[in-house]
Amino acid sequence: MEHERKWSFLGRLSVTIGLLIILFCIIIIEIVLFVSGPAIRYDDKIAAQKDVILKNYEDIEELDRHVFAYIIYGGHDKKNYYWFNENGELLAWREMTKLDSKKAQQEARRLHNMENTKVTIGYGYEKPVYIVENDTYELYLDIDTYETVYFRRKGMGTWDSGGTSTS
Repeated sequence: MEHERKWSFLGRLSVTIGLLIILFCIIIIEIVLFVSGPAIRYDDKIAAQKDVILKNYEDIEELDRHVFAYIIYGGHDKKNYYWFNENGELLAWREMTKLDSKKAQQEARRLHNMENTKVTIGYGYEKPVYIVENDTYELYLDIDTYETVYFRRKGMGTWDSGGTSTS
């Protein structure tokens, strides 16, 4: 009788361990399928979008992805800077010689008292923009007119060019 009890206990223990191993395998499979799978597809989608652009514009040296209200890719060759939508269609272009980040920094200082800024080129509200940032503020200036397109204090809502809160 005691022999049956020991076997019963060992049998239950081995079944429990077996079920735990199966549960662990199922969890690993779920992670692989539902976490890694979408991330891999997302990376493949971005790579395919970049490939379409680089196939049509072979001279582009750098291609950056910018997400504001929608996804835009920006890149330049030796003469021009280009903006593309996520389908690889050309949205706008400007001559590199006409781009002036120093003036964008000066306008940021004049309009919003922004100091210690970094300027990059992006696309916002359907137009090319200078993105002027410092530790506190983010400012989008129209690339042609240097007018404020978007301004916000980081971690807060947005302000229009008059400085009133719209959050």
